[in-house]
Amino acid sequence: MEPIKEFTLSKKMGNQSLYMGGVALAMGLVLLVLAGNGTLIGFGILFMIIGATNRNLKIVKLYPQYLEIKLGIIAPKKLMKYDQITSFSIVKKTLELHYNTQENKSKKVKILVKALEKDDLLELDKVLQEKTDLEATNTFILTDVE
Repeated sequence: MEPIKEFTLSKKMGNQSLYMGGVALAMGLVLLVLAGNGTLIGFGILFMIIGATNRNLKIVKLYPQYLEIKLGIIAPKKLMKYDQITSFSIVKKTLELHYNTQENKSKKVKILVKALEKDDLLELDKVLQEKTDLEATNTFILTDVE
């Protein structure tokens, strides 16, 4: 089934690992020359690979009957039907999405606010408002979201 809409990781978050990898690689090269220890080179390469793969990461995919959340390249997918969602809001710079599993256990997913672009956040809020039958207090919209 093809998704209706996909939300990718924000450029700010996607580039963090690349920058960290570049710094670790540079420090590793300096340490290799000065002390003969190139341990940081491996970490630098690892972070650069993670950063390169995260640049195209689709965090949230919306389908007609459910949504899929995948927070990292090696993180498991979380699938939830719209009618399983019990609430959603912003708490301390994270998006919290509460839902019930098929076994009727209450679970929540946290996504950093800065992981999504502001336009994507507004669109996700609009879709969740339409697809769920929850009160108007359930929203991702804040005035201080940057």
